[in-house]
Amino acid sequence: MKRFSFLLVGVLVVSLLSGCFLQPSAMRGGSKVKPTAARDYVDYSALDYREGEVLIKANGIGSLADVLEKEGSVILNEWPQIGWVAASVPAGETVSSFIAKLKSYKEVLIAEPNMRYELPDPTFKTDLQLMSETELPEGDLYKKQWGLKNIKAEEAWQITTGSPDVIVAIIDTGVDVEHPEFEGKEFVGSFDATGEDTPHLDLHGHGTHVAGIAADDGRTGKMAGVAWDSPIMPIRVMDSTLSIYTYYLTDAMIYLGEYAETNPDKRIVANMSIGGRGYSYAFKDAIDFAAERGVLLVTSAGNDYVRIISYPSAYNGVVTVAASTPHDDKADFSTTGWWNSVAAPGVGIWSTVTEGGYESWQGTSMASPFVTGAAALLLAQHPELTPLQMKNQIEQTARGNGFTEELGYGVIDVAAMIGDLKPMAYGSLKVTTNIDPEDVGNGVITVFGSDGMLRAYGTTGADGSHTFHAMQPGDYTVTLSFYNPVKGSWDIAYDEVRVEVEKTATIGFDVDLEAK
Repeated sequence: MKRFSFLLVGVLVVSLLSGCFLQPSAMRGGSKVKPTAARDYVDYSALDYREGEVLIKANGIGSLADVLEKEGSVILNEWPQIGWVAASVPAGETVSSFIAKLKSYKEVLIAEPNMRYELPDPTFKTDLQLMSETELPEGDLYKKQWGLKNIKAEEAWQITTGSPDVIVAIIDTGVDVEHPEFEGKEFVGSFDATGEDTPHLDLHGHGTHVAGIAADDGRTGKMAGVAWDSPIMPIRVMDSTLSIYTYYLTDAMIYLGEYAETNPDKRIVANMSIGGRGYSYAFKDAIDFAAERGVLLVTSAGNDYVRIISYPSAYNGVVTVAASTPHDDKADFSTTGWWNSVAAPGVGIWSTVTEGGYESWQGTSMASPFVTGAAALLLAQHPELTPLQMKNQIEQTARGNGFTEELGYGVIDVAAMIGDLKPMAYGSLKVTTNIDPEDVGNGVITVFGSDGMLRAYGTTGADGSHTFHAMQPGDYTVTLSFYNPVKGSWDIAYDEVRVEVEKTATIGFDVDLEAK
């Protein structure tokens, strides 16, 4: 796996401030002017992406199709639910040069590469740890599953073993549904986001291992998952070349959102033990689309040992899981950071693999499905909870002594999690503007923490506003990017705001869009 820790903060900030061909702008109503030089090119050279494709968000004014036709580009896929398309890079252009050209158009709100994602590395396994189904003594494997006792799953099972109305989605390499351990297990809504139409083909084994941890039925077979009665939904996002791209992950989250919308009697908790270095606006929009329809995303923190940011783990609103040891300490490989929510067992974790076997792996990829399964038990007990309320309950019932970057709020306690609900520990931020989408399209809003790192992103809607939830209390800098029809270019403005617990902070931008 490539390492992209160097200059990461700078790349993120430059990406966001230059991603829409930004220029300084005069402001009204007391808003400050950000003294940032104009930039019309985002440097993606440190990131790995797919050649020949770009992802584009339409601005809502003019015709994006006309722009692409003029440039000799063809639309490859569309996500009208979130206003994005995938398009080809014209002959004679590179991904970076085409993105730079696209951002000069008022019809283009955002353009980005189709970035590559990876399974967190390392995931250790050895031949000595491998047992086939026939070699494994009956019941012996469950004795090795120390993680279930550690998170108090056994106590939680005295109250609930889950619900068939709460689906556990495994967004991963595929799931081997023919594994003997899964005999009698319900699988629903399988989907292959790669377009290869083989959601049950697992060429790696990672997805099958994750599925067993999250939702294997403990009444049968050799082992137990956390959410026994939850159906499993395999969502394959690794193609036959063993590649994972933004395109696939975006498609997966849109699918989950639409599934939830058309099946209102079901709830979905999704596990994604995958990460990438670049901030994808398209992927974040797709996650928000699913969350607005009740889908909670649980993701792994990564196995980088130190504080290296990755996505989706650092997106606001998701539940990010670090890996812990049997002594509730941080596993040495587990990534640290302000984005960590909680921790779960991630060392020596036994589960299912392809070809009917069982292996002991370690990594935050193994920690994340413990929390996903626990979240499914939580929904079985409290089906009315929103994704934010679930995130809050998972964090506030963990066994930590406050928050740390190593373990978040601590190792999860499933028995406490499914009990009494805790008060909300987050606030909200509403950003209002005088931007009329019929006149200038939409504005891009980015929110940075006091450390200068990106915490949230959104776009203005029909009323020119956007509300951010799952905001930790603290001070933030809010930037607004918008198309100025008078100048014929993109402008930027910013202001500062403080968010408090259980309150909605409001910040307003009154931008000057009229000719003098």
